Amino acid sequence: MSEERAIRYGDQDQATLLEMLREDLIGELQAINQYERHARMTSYAPARQLFQEIADDEKHHVAELLRMIAQLDRVQAEELRKAFMYSLGKHG
Repeated sequence: MSEERAIRYGDQDQATLLEMLREDLIGELQAINQYERHARMTSYAPARQLFQEIADDEKHHVAELLRMIAQLDRVQAEELRKAFMYSLGKHG
């Protein structure tokens, strides 16, 4: 976290913002599950495609929220970095 960010966000403000971001992240993940479940449940191809497109859009929202969380929480940023490196087979 840069000094500018540390000055701009007080500890309480940052904690509140992180809580809001994490709650929104939960909502986006739940939405992905719901839309993908709906896509699996329908045999009508246009609806299935629409549900999947919306789920994919929600995945973009997840990435945006994770980026913001990582900017504000050093520990979370490091854990996300390690998880990403592991997913690329670069662990150790």
